[in-house]
Amino acid sequence: MQRITSFYIFLFVLFFSACQTPQQAIQTMPPVELTILQINDVYEIAPLEGGKVGGLARVATVLKDLERENPNTFAILSGDFLSPSFIGSLKMENGDRIAGLQMVETLNAMGLDYATFGNHEFDNKDPLVLKKRMDASKFLYTCCNALEVKNGQKAPFQQLREGKEQPVPEYVIREFSNGKGGVFRLGIIGVLLPFAKQDFVHYLPVFETFQATLNQLRPQVDAVVALTHLNMEDDEKLAAAAPGVLLFMGGHDHNNMSRFVESTVITKADANAKTVYIHRISFHPGSKVATVRSSLKTIDDRIAEDAATKVVVEKWQAYANKSMTQMGYNPTRVLMRAETPLECTEAAIRTRPTNYGQLAAAAFATAWPGADAYLLNSGSMRVDDNLSGDITEYDVLRTFPFAGSIVQMDLPGDVLKQALDIGLVKNRGEGGYFQTAQVEDRGGQWQIAGETLRSDKKYRVVLPKFVAEGKENNLDFLKNYPVQEPPSFTVKGATLKNDVRDIVMYHMTQLEK
Repeated sequence: MQRITSFYIFLFVLFFSACQTPQQAIQTMPPVELTILQINDVYEIAPLEGGKVGGLARVATVLKDLERENPNTFAILSGDFLSPSFIGSLKMENGDRIAGLQMVETLNAMGLDYATFGNHEFDNKDPLVLKKRMDASKFLYTCCNALEVKNGQKAPFQQLREGKEQPVPEYVIREFSNGKGGVFRLGIIGVLLPFAKQDFVHYLPVFETFQATLNQLRPQVDAVVALTHLNMEDDEKLAAAAPGVLLFMGGHDHNNMSRFVESTVITKADANAKTVYIHRISFHPGSKVATVRSSLKTIDDRIAEDAATKVVVEKWQAYANKSMTQMGYNPTRVLMRAETPLECTEAAIRTRPTNYGQLAAAAFATAWPGADAYLLNSGSMRVDDNLSGDITEYDVLRTFPFAGSIVQMDLPGDVLKQALDIGLVKNRGEGGYFQTAQVEDRGGQWQIAGETLRSDKKYRVVLPKFVAEGKENNLDFLKNYPVQEPPSFTVKGATLKNDVRDIVMYHMTQLEK
């Protein structure tokens, strides 16, 4: 009897062990580890601030180190890279504008995997230029809320991939393994703010479209991450409205920041790859739980430059340096040192006075003293970054890539008031927003050179020729007034070319004295 009992106990233990083995295997299976390198708002391929910070060849080194650490690694860019840049404003030898080709070739060499659109990808009015840059990209674009308008029809943008035209997907699914049977399916969604208004772009609502895309994606994957090109306030609202997304890798704000909205992590690196975010995701197959650890890494001259990427950077930088030299500039000459960063992000300079905008307007007064008011359309300042440390001629050139002269015009007081009401109020948030010198708002009244603006008085105003010709938004009436446009100025016995870049450069050198 004892033998029979022992036999049944043995069978029970054997059966129980057999039943538990798969479950135990799941519970003890190691996690699937994944690493993501995040950059955003990158307009410069080479290091900045005298070679001290940034540089995509250095980012490539970091990426390769991460890939050696974990083969489950990929790199993303959360929008804004094709424009604006000084190099992009130059022309190639065939006469076509470079228009972001330098960025695409460098990002290809660096090993970028995914990008979403930023508002600056739609700067160029010619959709064919965007199409050429997308087709030259080895990385994949993804975006759920921007459609191309073509012949009156709205459809996803097309990207040439492996010889075939393919629609830009609303989302991407990637599968990763731990090599021991554990699999992790990750969904990636791209989304951007409806900022750049072009006839060839149609924006779907951010919140509703993202939520609908997320609902479609969730049943197919274990976790979702998003590439967002939104301001932080909207990132936070979107994360709250669409809970459960593991990670928002954002752009548009240009300064590094991180937030938590319930279980969602939101991160943004500094513009121009001065920093990158590194995200290490662990997915546990048994519990189906994914966790993320994020760290910000500074990109500076302590990091070696990847040789293959550096070759591409040096090719384009040499072309730019040659062009600048032919134009009469010395790109490495230091003009001043900015201990306090010169604010020139698009979000700042198009909505309020900034120290860089006011410096540029004051430069007009240095070149052409004696006017009553100095006005500068903020849309002419295209660097979309904050500049600090040694400020060089190249920094000014990349701030004002489209150059232009300044002119003087006499405006009746009521016309000047109309221009200020538009340029400082109505145009807030647009390129027609004014940076000024000798203009103030005191209690709702405009003060010109310290005195209240009078409608019965004429005022001498200095401003860019582009604005005086009525080409800026809502300011077309200015073209009705004659202008003076000297080819140059004499300042302290020296001849200064009438070019906003030369004017600002000269003014900066005077600040150091």
